[in-house]
Amino acid sequence: MRNSMFWILVICVNLSVAQKPEWIKPSPIGRSLFVQGLINDKSDTTKLLSGSVLVSLLDDKDAVVEEYALKANSLGVFQFHLKENARYSASFEMPGYIVRRIDFDTRDVPEKAWKKGCDVYLNLQLDERPEGFKDMVAELPFATFKFDIDERIFLFDLEETNRVIERYDEELSRARAANPHP
Repeated sequence: MRNSMFWILVICVNLSVAQKPEWIKPSPIGRSLFVQGLINDKSDTTKLLSGSVLVSLLDDKDAVVEEYALKANSLGVFQFHLKENARYSASFEMPGYIVRRIDFDTRDVPEKAWKKGCDVYLNLQLDERPEGFKDMVAELPFATFKFDIDERIFLFDLEETNRVIERYDEELSRARAANPHP
């Protein structure tokens, strides 16, 4: 009898952990950023990846407050909502590939913008991870999306993104040159 009670308790705990937290569900009053996209292989864009996405709610010091993992479907499609007045980080992963990270900032969005709806569409192209690749290079976000008052949409800083991608590409080239494919 004790063993069966234990197993029931464990199952209940696992079910409660798997539920979506409120901050990743659509806002009932329409104040959420809808993020959707596609994950594919960078060298063969027809190869769709059903990778996983780890979405983290961050505090003001970039510490993770809460995380939620979801999976892209068999076509590589993922989607989630992020509520207003918060900062988030999303890591896109697939075994054998380099992780890509994108940050989102939903603070300072005018009420009018929420009424029109806020969406971000992404095409995440992951590189196969060569042996010797320094993962610390991929820890920086490739982009940080935040609301641009002038354009009235979520955009990323192109200069900052280009700097991160340049460092990433240098490390990727170095690791590939050190470990050429047969």
